[in-house]
Amino acid sequence: MDLSRFLETLHKTDALRSDDEIRSKVVENVRPRSASQWPLELDFGVRDTLINEVNSTPYQHQADAIRKSLQGSDVVLESPTASGKTVAFAAPMLHTLVNNPDSHALMIYPMKALAFDQREQLRPLCDPLGIESWPYDGDAPKKDRDALRSQPPQILLTNPEYLNMTFLGWKEQWSEFLRKLEFVVIDEMHEYRGFFGSNMALLLRRFFLQLDRLNNSPRVFLSTATCANPEEHARKLTGRDVELISAPDVLRPKRHFLFVNPDIPDHQYWKILQLRIENAAMAILEQDMQALVFCPTKRFLEDAFRLCQKKVAELGFNPDLLAAFHADLHNETRQGIQQRIKSGEIRVVFATNALELGLDIGGLDGVVLAGFPSNIMSAWQQIGRAGRGWDRDAFVLFYAMNDPIDRFFVSNIDAFLDKRLDQLVIDPNNEKLIDNHLGCLVQETDGLLKPSDAQILGNGFHRMASKEGGQPIRGYRPQPSLRLRGDLGRSYELKQGNKELGRISETRRFREAYIGAVFTFYGRKYRVHSYEEHAVQLTDVEPNLRTDPGFYPNLYRGEIFCGLAYERFQIFHGTLNFSTTFTGYKLVDERSGDVLGSEQADLSQNQYNLHAVWFNMLDSNQSLAGLGALEHLFRVGALFVIPTDRFDTSTWSNIKNGPTAYYYENYEGGIGVARKLYEVWPEVLSRGIEIAANCSSCRRGCQNCIEPAKSWSMSNSPIDKEQGIHLAESLLEAERKGIRGEFRNGRMIEM
Repeated sequence: MDLSRFLETLHKTDALRSDDEIRSKVVENVRPRSASQWPLELDFGVRDTLINEVNSTPYQHQADAIRKSLQGSDVVLESPTASGKTVAFAAPMLHTLVNNPDSHALMIYPMKALAFDQREQLRPLCDPLGIESWPYDGDAPKKDRDALRSQPPQILLTNPEYLNMTFLGWKEQWSEFLRKLEFVVIDEMHEYRGFFGSNMALLLRRFFLQLDRLNNSPRVFLSTATCANPEEHARKLTGRDVELISAPDVLRPKRHFLFVNPDIPDHQYWKILQLRIENAAMAILEQDMQALVFCPTKRFLEDAFRLCQKKVAELGFNPDLLAAFHADLHNETRQGIQQRIKSGEIRVVFATNALELGLDIGGLDGVVLAGFPSNIMSAWQQIGRAGRGWDRDAFVLFYAMNDPIDRFFVSNIDAFLDKRLDQLVIDPNNEKLIDNHLGCLVQETDGLLKPSDAQILGNGFHRMASKEGGQPIRGYRPQPSLRLRGDLGRSYELKQGNKELGRISETRRFREAYIGAVFTFYGRKYRVHSYEEHAVQLTDVEPNLRTDPGFYPNLYRGEIFCGLAYERFQIFHGTLNFSTTFTGYKLVDERSGDVLGSEQADLSQNQYNLHAVWFNMLDSNQSLAGLGALEHLFRVGALFVIPTDRFDTSTWSNIKNGPTAYYYENYEGGIGVARKLYEVWPEVLSRGIEIAANCSSCRRGCQNCIEPAKSWSMSNSPIDKEQGIHLAESLLEAERKGIRGEFRNGRMIEM
């Protein structure tokens, strides 16, 4: 790739400007280690197909995973994007199906686009062996679903929703398939984290219990590209013993990274950023490249795609070289676009995160990120769509939105590129989630549980199910009402007229989208006009306006699960009873700073019981400026240790009842984040210190590395970075000196 020529074109098309802050870095490739041959234990026909179709010897991690699975173990394979995970689980799966033609395999994918793409990848391996595979999800026509139920092929591909609603909700229609199910694939395991992952863990326990009722226990193969604790996570997800094959650094393509903080006034940011993205697409076409352009919202995508098509036609290019891809497209349209991308007919695709997973194209030259995704793992998934192989260069062009987290990553590109893999967290013992699954479990087991079922369900799930009991209601199937993804509480559509822009949680609606608020959604400002039953109605607003809300928080510590005492502080993991009263807002003109008006609220209040980790400082002389900086050091460090979406968690500092810094989840009942942070807090704090100390943008007077992420945060009083680093270092020093006490039986016991 001629990067200098591409850069010239980006400047020529006005995608880049001389006043932009641009950070660049080239990451060189790493070549994988190969095994000498495909495992001899494989069926001869399967080996012959692999030799002919893959046209090479396997990578060593592929051979190791295949061999371990053939020996009868449940396997989790951790290896990078494009390192051959599909072949690694396909080989033992096909071996099983060839040797027992009456057997079946079920492949579970988090997104339909990924299942479609995987089926296309499997076809060259399946066809020579006479093995059929079909997707079974909401995109399949009813007549096809009926046929697949009555005569299922050897391989079915599905998603968690259909595993829940169909294979369990209508289990009697699938009994023969499930009785002969010998192989289960759970691909993209890293997608099952937090709320979704905790639900998936409970769903899989119900599924494996149903199989146990049929005297069946198929082999399981899990795979992941971005996970620092794959064995631990696979065990929590499935409740089964697994064997790990780990090869996290065996393959890395050469990539040219360009991180850009564009020189755009805040009040024009959304419009001009969109123009920059359109111009970048023009540069890609001019260089005869092929790339994906990931957009922050469907509206951004549609506007950019429409205007870029017009520019392309005016310049004499074929508008059909462009395409728009999002989840709301008809199934046949989505699949057609994917095929045309692979054939090279489409050169630039404007996409939402619907293409974050599932597109395996070795020919893509790069990706453009219009704004940073919701978390770092998603960013790497989008980046992984290009340069899928160690022998091909690719570019990554990231444009920051006017958001502290986006600007942070431009100023700290090394912090992003050098980031270690994420430690994934789920909590299959979340009682609120378990309660949501109990009705389904009762219907699936006819209300009959055995003591031995605890080995499959886990002690927490089994204990609650045994305690609640109950009998199934004749004719009632509760599975469709179970929400596997999204917020624990209600979520609301964001609408402008009849057009849906996205969704937000009930917490964000209360704190950021109160009636009258100037609400920022992915860099664009709106005014909150009214509430509907399940929606927030937005209107356009002048970009120079903002609202400053007034909140009165009350926080009471609830149950303490565990705690430790050190020389100068204590750390706890427990629950917080958090109530927030909304008192009103001021409307401010950002150009002049003038207050244009104010509105008093009716003192509405939200109350939550949230899982948290918090530091109590035993030195009562701590300033709020230093404590607030510590809070945000911890928040930033957490981004680089566990995968939290930017609105999944919050922080708060308080010195009124003794200096305390809180980090809490925004979901009642817990999703495992606070528990994990309690276990790895020294690593989190060390990472936050490292990032803040090395932040180059601070030399220009800002504190971008620890700037609060949300304008409604309770800790938006001035913070002092140097005081925060000093305080954090003193906590780490106290930790190195050892534990002085442990929380037991309701009090701290000296050790």
